[in-house]
Amino acid sequence: MKIKIICQKDNFKEYSEMLERGGFTISNDADLIFKEVNYTQETIVGKYNNRYEIIPYQEIIYVESFGHEIILHALDKEYSIKEKLFEIEGMYIDKGFIRINKSCVVNKFQIKEIKPTFNTRLELIMKNNAKLYVTRTYYNQFKEYIGF
Repeated sequence: MKIKIICQKDNFKEYSEMLERGGFTISNDADLIFKEVNYTQETIVGKYNNRYEIIPYQEIIYVESFGHEIILHALDKEYSIKEKLFEIEGMYIDKGFIRINKSCVVNKFQIKEIKPTFNTRLELIMKNNAKLYVTRTYYNQFKEYIGF
């Protein structure tokens, strides 16, 4: 089984040896993630116009997926990233990120307005003026997370 490790550089070798002894294969394209409890990733690398840029998590407005393509939306640019949506959600949940539907994770600090709509849904207006929707599946979790 493949596993991805998210940890401090100093601990990577120890964790990978331990997991490999347990029968796991270390791979960056794995669906299973081993994350160090106290590890926080402050930046993410995104591709824009065939160049890579380092984006601080505070500048992320939302991240969405279109099949296998993951797009990170910042205030003025859109980046292609290699991380999967569930990885973004897991890495930054303690930084204010939450899933709002099957294909989108938002930074709650980048929400400008929240409007209730029909069928137990919410419309979010983000600071870049994008309109996103919280679906019924994620409605209660979202309300609880933001203190609604």
